[in-house]
Amino acid sequence: MRNLNQLLLNEFIKLFTRVGTWVMTALVPLFAIAVGILCQHTSEEELHVNNVWQFMDLILTAIPNLMDIVTLFTIIVAAGIVASEFSGGTIKMLLIRPFSRSMILLSKYGTVLLYGLGLILLLLVSAFLTGGLLFGFSGASELHAGTTLTQSGYVWQAVGYSIIEWLVMVTLAFMFSSVFRASSMAIGISLFVLLTGAQLAYVLKPFAWSKFLLFANTNLLLYIDGRPLMASMSLSFSLIMLACYQVLFLGLAWFVFAKRDVAN
Repeated sequence: MRNLNQLLLNEFIKLFTRVGTWVMTALVPLFAIAVGILCQHTSEEELHVNNVWQFMDLILTAIPNLMDIVTLFTIIVAAGIVASEFSGGTIKMLLIRPFSRSMILLSKYGTVLLYGLGLILLLLVSAFLTGGLLFGFSGASELHAGTTLTQSGYVWQAVGYSIIEWLVMVTLAFMFSSVFRASSMAIGISLFVLLTGAQLAYVLKPFAWSKFLLFANTNLLLYIDGRPLMASMSLSFSLIMLACYQVLFLGLAWFVFAKRDVAN
């Protein structure tokens, strides 16, 4: 555990020596504040209830976009954290240290997850504080329209589902980072998959076999309102599929990194 903590610390030091990391971190609360200001300028008839949970309800409408921003930033980190060692020529120095390849890979994956979870926490805290300052803190126990969930319960359930999607997408990017030596290629492919995967799943929806595809199962928010991509799909089915993909991505990342020759 001490070795892992040391590796995690080293990875975080390397991560935060990059200007881009600070820029991405600063942009997250700015997006939440911007949404709050836009909500404040919405007419009273559109808001219905002038409080933070109505603000969070509007946040919920945009939560895929807000979480996509966090996912995008985390993917950029994940897709480059291993590949950059190869493209930068520092992989040999890393591997001669008295740590196993599995421990090194685990520390990099842990760094990505901790950084991403930090961004999610920063987003939620920024949204809550911005909403509270602009609209007040009452209304959390009111029922969300068309559901038996309270406003707060609806928001947190949506956040939880979004975090599951975030985890799988970040792991996919991390796998690409382990497979490709060029960080630019790993980042490019990861972003391409992120931006086109959902559209591809929708196009292939008429085919029954498409429900087994990754992106047919990533948008768990559809299950909150009872609108799955296909009638034959359920929340438990999607969770099982995502778990299988998660294991596959981590297995491929470990296998490639453990077997890769770095002599040249």
